[in-house]
Amino acid sequence: MNLILTVTRYALVLIGVGLSILLFSGPTVADGKAAMTEFRESGSMTAIYYTLFIIGTAVVAVLGFFVYQIAMQPKKTLMSIVGIVVAFVLYFLMYFSGSSDTMKSLALRHEASDSVIAATSAGVYTIGICIAVGLLVVVFGPFMGKLRSSRK
Repeated sequence: MNLILTVTRYALVLIGVGLSILLFSGPTVADGKAAMTEFRESGSMTAIYYTLFIIGTAVVAVLGFFVYQIAMQPKKTLMSIVGIVVAFVLYFLMYFSGSSDTMKSLALRHEASDSVIAATSAGVYTIGICIAVGLLVVVFGPFMGKLRSSRK
């Protein structure tokens, strides 16, 4: 079984690398829009579809894993999902609270809608908060363990 997984892994990587070479051999912006449109409509875009297939397969596998784990160990699985739910709630709180950023304040070179700016700002703030909480847990986690053991 281990040999089959190893061979499958290497085969998937080789197919991906081989198809990616087709992307790099494509036209550049200097070749014009007609050449780029022809390239997109040809079979050379298979690498993109392959990547989407791999991502889709990974998403299905992860969701299948969660369903299996919920059936086998519901309490542990639900506790592990709490972090993801908290991150989603935090993101949506940041998104709906809005952002004072505008195209002018960000000095953007290209046009971006307010919803894109709000979504990006919410994502950046969510990541920053999660990293800060993670660092606090790393720094103060050992002390919390000592406090719990001394109370008993």
